[in-house]
Amino acid sequence: MPLLSWLERLNLDEDQLQQLRQAVEPLEMVLDRKWATECEAFQAASLHYNCPVLSLRRYQPDPEAVRLLSEQQARRVRSVPLFRVGNRLYLAVADPENLQNQDFVAQLTGCVIEPVLALSKDIDEALNRSMITDERSSQTLEAITADVVGETKIIQQSAVIEDRDVPTVKLVDHIIMQAIRLGASDLHLEAFPHKVLLRYRIDGQLREFPAPPKAIYAAVVSRIKITSSLDIAERRLPQDGRASIYVDDKKYDLRVSIIPNVHGEGIVIRILNPHAVSMNLTALGFERDILERYERILARPHGVVLVTGPTGSGKSTTLYATLNGISGIAKKIITLEDPVEYQLANITQIQIQPEIGYTYAQGLRAILRHDPDVVLIGEIRDLESAQIAIRAALTGHQMFSTLHTNDAPQAVTRLLDMGIPFYQLQAALNGILAQRLVRRLCPRCRRPDEGSLDALLDLGLRADQETFAGVGCPECNNIGYKGRVAVHELLDFTPSLRRLRGDQINAEDIAHQAASEGAFFTMADSLRRKVLSGVTSVAEALELLHVD
Repeated sequence: MPLLSWLERLNLDEDQLQQLRQAVEPLEMVLDRKWATECEAFQAASLHYNCPVLSLRRYQPDPEAVRLLSEQQARRVRSVPLFRVGNRLYLAVADPENLQNQDFVAQLTGCVIEPVLALSKDIDEALNRSMITDERSSQTLEAITADVVGETKIIQQSAVIEDRDVPTVKLVDHIIMQAIRLGASDLHLEAFPHKVLLRYRIDGQLREFPAPPKAIYAAVVSRIKITSSLDIAERRLPQDGRASIYVDDKKYDLRVSIIPNVHGEGIVIRILNPHAVSMNLTALGFERDILERYERILARPHGVVLVTGPTGSGKSTTLYATLNGISGIAKKIITLEDPVEYQLANITQIQIQPEIGYTYAQGLRAILRHDPDVVLIGEIRDLESAQIAIRAALTGHQMFSTLHTNDAPQAVTRLLDMGIPFYQLQAALNGILAQRLVRRLCPRCRRPDEGSLDALLDLGLRADQETFAGVGCPECNNIGYKGRVAVHELLDFTPSLRRLRGDQINAEDIAHQAASEGAFFTMADSLRRKVLSGVTSVAEALELLHVD
């Protein structure tokens, strides 16, 4: 009997049933769209398959059972060994009717397989938690490294090195795929006198992982250069390249930067994950009142909107979500970026190329002749690009860009320092959004925080207000945090700000005037609200405030 025959008993309407009949993963669709509770959906599936069901998010597999399969084997069959009782191995699977995979595991382990139904995405996450540990990573790396050391020579011809069975290729693929499966945004490989250091930036913080030995580091660098279409013979000058890789049937773009140092060459790979980018402003962490004010700013037909913050603070993601929200057939939107990180539907995206003289300023002049309604400039870097952006806004265009400042009011003084007259800013500026990222508390292990009173007072909270902290669990790799969320500071450039005198043009007076009329939302207030709602911790909030 098909699985849908059981799901159809969940009091779904005809439209929902039709979507389920076309779905690849009907059980996951029911849960994702909350058409039934997890208990109801799992019970239906369990009755169909006549096997137990398990929510892997709440379960820690037995390490002894997990070690029965290598990472490659477990990912091949997309299964997680849970525990063993005598000669019976209980195996989490997404499709209990796939007997071929179960037979494969039975042959490897010599056990009788007892399938346990679990969601595909939970299996993938459990594999990452169980397989990508320091111990397992070291074992995998040592096995691959032994093959690399055993090579008679380093193969550097592109046609040959593309063979996925070449040990050097397998080693580099392992390092990159491990970073992607851990959710890292950047991968750092650095050479030192007697070792190589491998670190992944996860949720904004660098974490060390087992690295390849120094003896084969040159082979690793050569492989990465070939993948990124760089010159493998050049070891004295910095190089930048791009590459892509498929991991778990998803494509990821890589931005590669190589720079020489006294002990070799350092490599940083930025991982661009289009599957993790939210194109919805509501999902980016905006408080409701800040989002409502921001949307009022976006509704103005012309003017400049700036998003400020340091590198890696999510400015591009916010701008992409902003453009996605206002795009449509009735508007022509053109972007100038360096580089184009994610592709957007119905939007013309252009990558500047400073090495051939195609700068932001030159690109702006060109695209303004293409009758755009909305223009995004990746970054205002100099007076020339700032002047063109301001003039475009004054002639009826809606302009978006980024700027590197510590807070929203300082963006005004930064543009003034560049040489933009204040009377032009008064006429052109619509609003400034400053943004940072803080780590999100793991929802599974989050507990009431019993931290110090001083910390609460430093954040501007009362002693009787409840806050939370993460204690660590398998789901968050015992860190206590999982993912990041944005905190915002918004300055709405109101008519009263446009009437400020020349002697009042400073960040303090701008902030005071805007706050007096409810047009300035501070980052500290955004942080306090996220702490009180349990999204992040007091320690994380204070760390961000102390940095500023």
